[in-house]
Amino acid sequence: MSSSTRNRILAVLGMLLAAAGIILASTLLRKDKGKNGGETSDTVYGFAMGSTVSVLLYGTDTEEEAEEVIREVKRLDEKVISWRSDSSELGIWNRTASAGEELPVSRELGAAVEKSLELSQKSGGTLDLTLRPVLEVWGIETAKPEEFRVPAEEGLRAAAEHTDLTEGAQKDRTEPDAGSDDSPGTVEAIRCHSGDGDTYTLSRTREELTLDLGAVGKGYALDAVYALLQTDEGTDGGVIAVGGSILVFGNKADGGEFKVGIRDPEGLPEDILGYITFSSGTKKQCVSTSGGYEKYIEKDGKRYHHIIDPATLYPAESGLKSVTVVCEDGLLSDGLSTACFILGEEKAKELLKEYNAEGVLIREDGSIYCTPGIEKRVVFK
Repeated sequence: MSSSTRNRILAVLGMLLAAAGIILASTLLRKDKGKNGGETSDTVYGFAMGSTVSVLLYGTDTEEEAEEVIREVKRLDEKVISWRSDSSELGIWNRTASAGEELPVSRELGAAVEKSLELSQKSGGTLDLTLRPVLEVWGIETAKPEEFRVPAEEGLRAAAEHTDLTEGAQKDRTEPDAGSDDSPGTVEAIRCHSGDGDTYTLSRTREELTLDLGAVGKGYALDAVYALLQTDEGTDGGVIAVGGSILVFGNKADGGEFKVGIRDPEGLPEDILGYITFSSGTKKQCVSTSGGYEKYIEKDGKRYHHIIDPATLYPAESGLKSVTVVCEDGLLSDGLSTACFILGEEKAKELLKEYNAEGVLIREDGSIYCTPGIEKRVVFK
């Protein structure tokens, strides 16, 4: 087995542990009768969106519902939001939409794009949904370490011509506030409009622009499965993880706290710095983490991670090792964690406040900042 293959296997195993947090092993591995007679299902695992999916539900008849959750994540990915799939709604739009043509899209796709574009604007273009050509030039997500080469500046600039950077320009984050009309990067290279009922239209100013919802997709999947579970009277609560995005809601069978782990960015995949607590009976809460330790390649003594700053076209260097975001909306928790990681601590605080979200920011020196609304619920080992 090659070292790269072994590392990928360890990373997947680490995701399983980090995604489930520090839920007690007895809860994860066996059925338990709760105070109200409800059961804890065995954790059900699947694979979608390029990541491990784990589902732990509390209630009655939860095994079948857990399998339905995994099917829903796969459906959303393969049929709606995946840029990789030629048969998904987004994949078809990327290939066929003409410049300036407003095409009707589903509510599922339209709502995700609309909310993501708003976050892109409020983050000053830091969350760039058209950055895929630049990511492909880097190839960090798929390259073998022995074959990896740092891209030439010319190649990165050429790739950037196929993003909205040429219209938004290089985002100068020292300029006006990201949300103002005069701020850089607000040119609408991608437009999404909602109409009456569930109708949306999606258009682009240039045909070479393609949409990639990878920075928000896992969180959006949490929103979709939560809506699905609200129709099931037998589900009292649960913990669902799609990669690094985690949903907790409802009641635990034993009435205890939910605990979601915060990974040590300097440790092994299974190493946990601490955890965030959520009381049993909590409303929908989504936790997403972004960090330079997730996917990276080391070359000539330097680490190159997969979170690219649109302003520099290079891996973000913001003074942060990782960002964990907590809020009720899964898509926003996912997108905010990426945007805040790129922005750095001060601007991250502003953006989190804008969205009434909480965060745990781990700095390069290992020190930690917690937003006031969550610091009492964060327990460090």
